[in-house]
Amino acid sequence: MSRIIDLQFNENPSVPKYRQIIDAVLQGIKIGSLKKGDKIPSLNNLVKQYGLSQDTVLTAYNELKSKGIITSQVGKGYFIQSENTDYKHNVLLVFDRLTAYKEELYDSFKETLKVAGSEQIFFHHNNLKMFQTIIEGAIGEYSEYILMPVDHPDAISIIGRLPASKVYILDQGRKQYKDIYPYVCQDFEKDIYRVLCHNIQLVNKYNRMILVIRHQKSHFRDIANGFRDFCNQYTVTGEVVGNIHDFQIKPGDGFVVVDDRDLEFLVLYSIEKNLITGSDIGIISYNEAPLKGIVGSGITTISTHFAQMGKQMAEMILQGKKEKIDNSFNMILRNSF
Repeated sequence: MSRIIDLQFNENPSVPKYRQIIDAVLQGIKIGSLKKGDKIPSLNNLVKQYGLSQDTVLTAYNELKSKGIITSQVGKGYFIQSENTDYKHNVLLVFDRLTAYKEELYDSFKETLKVAGSEQIFFHHNNLKMFQTIIEGAIGEYSEYILMPVDHPDAISIIGRLPASKVYILDQGRKQYKDIYPYVCQDFEKDIYRVLCHNIQLVNKYNRMILVIRHQKSHFRDIANGFRDFCNQYTVTGEVVGNIHDFQIKPGDGFVVVDDRDLEFLVLYSIEKNLITGSDIGIISYNEAPLKGIVGSGITTISTHFAQMGKQMAEMILQGKKEKIDNSFNMILRNSF
């Protein structure tokens, strides 16, 4: 049985009826007559009881859903989801996967947003079908949609089903979406070029530089392009390889590794062959993580500032801004390079 929503419509045209429905629900929560888990009247019940149009009731319920106040269950109806009526934002986060550094991003976003909003997070694992299922199930449910898109041409049309004014791109997808949506992203191509240029004296310690990169997704291709541009600019002998296990490693090689599995291989290889990292071979690893400050007497990393990325995105949401931000990217120098 559903709870009663106390509606006493004010005929003042400056307060539309859908807004009065929203206010009635919020007031019911504040005075305690509506609590989390309570079922509220269906669209048809309110339409019949008060002579409203279905569009009026649907508009009200959709706004309450987008703020996380109510939720709906197919075949069961509408329910109170949150008693926090001060929240202005109910945000959907769609990540590719959870890693140590993505967790840092998420924690920073959540901490910054908590003063005025809540969030839910889903993972698509670079699976287009899963990404599509998440997006289609989220339409109309959230106040903002923050996405790390799947690297697939069809992703653009899938995202296009969401209200464009509520979509933000995070971390990846800058090149594909920069003319469509606001973002806080890495500029993968320019980032590696700039950081290697800035540290050219360190690079010159080595006979050749090798970028180890397993995947051919767009942002990995951007990394490879930026690496090649650097090598060409400074006449550095450089090579891009996909499989480090098939590569003949020589003393004097400097490596930039994107995948932590390749980092593990190089550290173990250096131990097995009695090679001193930072001298006999050099290692730079993508994406800072606390463990990299310990492994192999310290691994040099190049990384975007993930906590800053999360904070900047949350601040953009809270301030209602539509910005396009290239997040900072730096080298943390340790003994391995």
